[in-house]
Amino acid sequence: MNRIQRISSLLLAASVALFLAACASVMGPKVMTFSDADLARMLESHGPFQKRLLEVLDVRVQRPTVRLLPESNHLSSDLDLVTTERVSGKTYTGHISVDYGLRYDDAVQAIRMTQVRVNKLQIDGLPNPEKTGLNRLGALIAEQMLDDAVVYRFRPQDLKNAEGRGYKPSAVTVTSRGVEVTLAPIGR
Repeated sequence: MNRIQRISSLLLAASVALFLAACASVMGPKVMTFSDADLARMLESHGPFQKRLLEVLDVRVQRPTVRLLPESNHLSSDLDLVTTERVSGKTYTGHISVDYGLRYDDAVQAIRMTQVRVNKLQIDGLPNPEKTGLNRLGALIAEQMLDDAVVYRFRPQDLKNAEGRGYKPSAVTVTSRGVEVTLAPIGR
């Protein structure tokens, strides 16, 4: 992770810690809001997403952009795609556009992608006979690769601080202001 990513991650973690600490003053649900730019940084810090497929193809998606889709409680991301055939060593680049929802996973204390759907997949430089089949297969693979991917992981000390003040993360909602994570009172 380069220096800028580390600084961005530290600033984001500090803002989360400050917000969680501020929850102590008033009872009732609290809301943390992450902008589309915050989410793009979060995705970038957890990426690139990489997967080896059938031991013959390495796939990597990186450099996300994020758009809010509040009407459907989803996000849309465009990512660069790099595939490398392990046998021939050929590398192809392209782009992928996906829509997805978000959910809080209490077991791992993280916000994860859910309901990932590929809207567009373009792989540059493929011969025409291979394009259609590979694009369909690629879309399926991308959905499986990104579904349940971690977007943001809460730091244990931030959650412990919030729990000590009677709060824990619950619902994740996409609004026109950004992604809102509700911090609900524990036991209510």
